[in-house]
Amino acid sequence: MRTRISPILFLFFLISSKSFACDCKDSKSLKEIQNREFTNSKYIFIGKILKINTKKHTFEFKVIESFKGVKNGKVYSGIYDELCGPVIDEVGKWLIYANHSSGNLIKINACGITRSFKNPEHNISATKPPKPLPSNASKSQIKKETTNWKLKTQSDLENEIDDLRTRSK
Repeated sequence: MRTRISPILFLFFLISSKSFACDCKDSKSLKEIQNREFTNSKYIFIGKILKINTKKHTFEFKVIESFKGVKNGKVYSGIYDELCGPVIDEVGKWLIYANHSSGNLIKINACGITRSFKNPEHNISATKPPKPLPSNASKSQIKKETTNWKLKTQSDLENEIDDLRTRSK
């Protein structure tokens, strides 16, 4: 009897764990994702992350430049989903797309394009990594590709901010 229950419980666990998985849509272009985020976000702003609590997945930030829904100069508290990201993992300037959560928290959009100014390439939704190089690629070729990718992610972020400034006028 015990051996029959174990496979059934295991199967139930697999099925139920799928229901908690992220369902991030793979959009065709960054522009498509930006439009979706603009439409679906109550709050869009550049903020300075002041504190992070990695155990509670919360953070505190000051709004530097608001594009939608929050006031410049005000300090707010936020929360992020550690499984579906983006994860707020460093202090500094961030472009944030969010909505309201319970308890007066601003919640980062799961699977969204919130990202830091320092490392925008860390958000895979916003920055698709370059295609893998051949196994015989030189170190200099790998370094060049990585540098170009990082420069592109910085450029994409700057262009996105210009677009947000235009849209929020």
